Amino acid sequence: MTIRLKLMVAMTTLFAVSFGGLGYGLVTLQERHLVAESQDRVRIIEGTVERAARDALLNRDEVLLISYVKFLQAQFPSIAYCRIQWEEGTHSETRTVGTARSGPELFERLIIVRDPADGRRRVSLSVGIDGEELSARVKQQVGRLQRDLARLFGITLIATLLFTGWFASRLTQPLHALSEGAAQIAKGRLGLRLEWRSKDEIGALVESFNNMSARLEDLDAMKRDFVSSVTHELRSPLGAIESFLNLLQAKAAGGQSADPQQFWEYFGRIQANVRRLSGFINDLLDVAKIERGKMECHLKPTRLQGVADEVVQFFEAKSRELNITLSNRLDAGIGEVQADPERVRQVLVNLIANALKFTPSGGQVWIQGEAYREGGARFLEVAVADTGRGMDDEDLRNLFQRFQQGKNIQSGVHGTKGTGLGLFIVKSIVEAHGGKVSARSAPGKGTQFLFTLRMS
Repeated sequence: MTIRLKLMVAMTTLFAVSFGGLGYGLVTLQERHLVAESQDRVRIIEGTVERAARDALLNRDEVLLISYVKFLQAQFPSIAYCRIQWEEGTHSETRTVGTARSGPELFERLIIVRDPADGRRRVSLSVGIDGEELSARVKQQVGRLQRDLARLFGITLIATLLFTGWFASRLTQPLHALSEGAAQIAKGRLGLRLEWRSKDEIGALVESFNNMSARLEDLDAMKRDFVSSVTHELRSPLGAIESFLNLLQAKAAGGQSADPQQFWEYFGRIQANVRRLSGFINDLLDVAKIERGKMECHLKPTRLQGVADEVVQFFEAKSRELNITLSNRLDAGIGEVQADPERVRQVLVNLIANALKFTPSGGQVWIQGEAYREGGARFLEVAVADTGRGMDDEDLRNLFQRFQQGKNIQSGVHGTKGTGLGLFIVKSIVEAHGGKVSARSAPGKGTQFLFTLRMS
């Protein structure tokens, strides 16, 4: 059963139950009102007959009473008969208006009227009330009400069906569009957008679908870039290693004398490409550990200045080659931090490698830090800053995501393009230490990457 049909059935059922309950209540109230009205009618008949008997008794006119009873019988069909017994002393005379009869629906009311001037004179009236006629009157009016309600129910039900059909169609239209859109995305049409202007829950659902579609398109582009980057990262060093090995093999096979300087040059290049492959594979392994929640950091009191000195020394030759000034500006008096030295070294290596990549010749890259207190605890905010090209707001928003790289990676950088994993690993390591990582940058004004560590 479709949602549209379910909505129609549910709304129609709700209407039918509501209208049925309301109709039942109205019929019940009307029936009670009519029964009470019948009882009032009986009391009116009794009072009218009693007044007529008193007038006839005072006027000593029995014919007047009989005529009036016949008139009342014509006005009130529920009066089946009236037995009149005229008593005057020992003399008694009885007359009956209508046909006296008995039955389960017939009940009799006795009315006695005395002459206030002469106690020996009185009139006894036995009025037979036809209960069946009263019931028939009630049933007739209740039946009329039921027929009117049934006609109203039919008309309203048709209107309800038409309205619920239109409303259900209107409500399920975006759901159908979402289903079609999901089918299109399953066929590979990423980036599909749906239009829905309302601000209700369905509008929020459509907006979420559009965001998901756009995100899938971004992820697909990131996947293509990642495959391209991985292919490049694997092919370039492997090709270089293969080339140098072939050169060495050709020299050995040709019987040429070994040139030690050239041999060590080839060996050094093979070793550099092996390190490049090893670093790339380690990054992939780190990302896999992070995704499985297996990233482990063994915190202990660590002197961060020593770790920073090692990293600066590691990049000294490269920075000299690029004509970039690399320095450690951490204050020697800053105390120890709670950190895993190897993981913090990995953070600094990633950040400085990025800074060198985007800083032009003659620029500067440095490490600095500042201690601060927050909530009773002391922290050290470490910054890796450069005088490079900087980033715009869009690139800043996309930082620290897997396989995500900014627009400024496209050209004019030192070294290889990379895979967009370094900053994601940096963020995960810092958060595993209980710290936070952020970035400040502007186009042409350099970049600062900041992360915090708790001090011992």
